[in-house]
Amino acid sequence: MTPLDRAAHAARHPQGTAMIGSIAAGVGGAGGWQALAWAAEEAERTGARLVLVHVCPPDSPLGRAGTEPSAAEVELADPALAHAYAGIQTRLGGHRTALHLHRGDPATALVGASADARLLAIGAGGTGRTARRVLRHAHCPVVVIRPQAPPDPRAPLAGHVVVGVDGSPAGRTALEFGFAQADEHHVPLAAVHVSEASHDDYFYDDVTLSTHFAVEPAALDLLATETEPLAADHPAVPVRRAVLHGTVADALIRAGSGARLLVVGDKRRGVVGRVRTGDVPGVVASGAHCPVAVVPLHQLEGEPR
Repeated sequence: MTPLDRAAHAARHPQGTAMIGSIAAGVGGAGGWQALAWAAEEAERTGARLVLVHVCPPDSPLGRAGTEPSAAEVELADPALAHAYAGIQTRLGGHRTALHLHRGDPATALVGASADARLLAIGAGGTGRTARRVLRHAHCPVVVIRPQAPPDPRAPLAGHVVVGVDGSPAGRTALEFGFAQADEHHVPLAAVHVSEASHDDYFYDDVTLSTHFAVEPAALDLLATETEPLAADHPAVPVRRAVLHGTVADALIRAGSGARLLVVGDKRRGVVGRVRTGDVPGVVASGAHCPVAVVPLHQLEGEPR
């Protein structure tokens, strides 16, 4: 198994790897500081090492400082970055933090950093182009952070880890990741399936399931089949299930209202009937008002990135 294969395996099977590896955070740019705050909390909770990834212009003083500059060089060239890095070192300890500088294209640098990380946090970016490229090519799960509106406690899935479930390998990979996150953070998980046959949204758990006869049995069977094995592996995680109507991306964005994390799998890393799927992860990541984790399906042997 190559190093890249090991990284892909860890991304697909996060249970048991929560204390291993590094979390990378893209800092600077639109949403970068929010991404750093999210990543720092995740690193503190899991015991992971945190790597700050900063891309600077090649002709800037910081750009000429090398890939791992001294504290004095950072302080002189970018006081805001120096202050943020010092705060992270105080919070996590110097042995669990690193600052890596890169020059050139931000998306290329972040994709490169993802090869050595088990999780990458990025800001949504001004136009979102960098985020979309990172989501398409990253080697590990990517969490996209954007400024959030105050959460609505009345939202049906507020505070949950919400996962899109469709029965595909990509959906199962996302569900594995979602259960691990819910278990780690001691929050409930909501498995969401979007059905064209449904004319309304249905939210239920095992207690209220029998009251919703209008939901197609196929959707209920799918959710049960996909969630039950992982629920047995994570008995402390309360599980809700939901069948939503509408387009997949719009329904998932709606389900993510007030969510702690919205998780989607990326089918684009595989081939479904030899036809590429649409960019649901990109649409969800750019439209949701909560952190969105895009979990890549293991790339098939020989398939181009």
